[in-house]
Amino acid sequence: MSVADLEIELARRRNPRSPSAPTNTVALTTEDALAIRNSGNVPDELGRSLRLVLFVDDQPLGAKRLLFEPDFHAAPTWRREGSKPVNVVPLKTSEDADPVSDDPWWEQPDVQALDAAWRATGTVEGIVVPAPYRSFVFKTVAALRAAGLGVSVATIVDSVARWLAPEQVAELRDALRKANP
Repeated sequence: MSVADLEIELARRRNPRSPSAPTNTVALTTEDALAIRNSGNVPDELGRSLRLVLFVDDQPLGAKRLLFEPDFHAAPTWRREGSKPVNVVPLKTSEDADPVSDDPWWEQPDVQALDAAWRATGTVEGIVVPAPYRSFVFKTVAALRAAGLGVSVATIVDSVARWLAPEQVAELRDALRKANP
């Protein structure tokens, strides 16, 4: 779906009685969505690219995403010129559903210990993490751990490569390799 279509659909979800314009969104099976992704996730003539809309409930978002995109922590082999990342749009199942967290990132339980270790040693999981990248790397390390995956410079970079532009991935890879010769 395009960004404009996503905005219309989200407005419709917030207020189903409000009139809204029709959209060009298409519900896809997991197989169809993966086929679009595997062919490059290049926007079509309507500006549509793959967006994964997931309802937030008792299951952590990362675990739920693994059901639909089981390789999302792996380096994307499908990216090519014009590819867009697979956007994940989390939606609450009800208005009274708890938010994922209101705490700042450094106080969230899954990253608080990583931040404390980094402050003490400058490392996380034995990896030297340059200060400008620490919150980003901490969140990725927490996601890798939650998925039961190993943590290394390569797995961190592979995991973020799915939703960052190639030049941003290269910048992170270079910074981590320079800090961890």
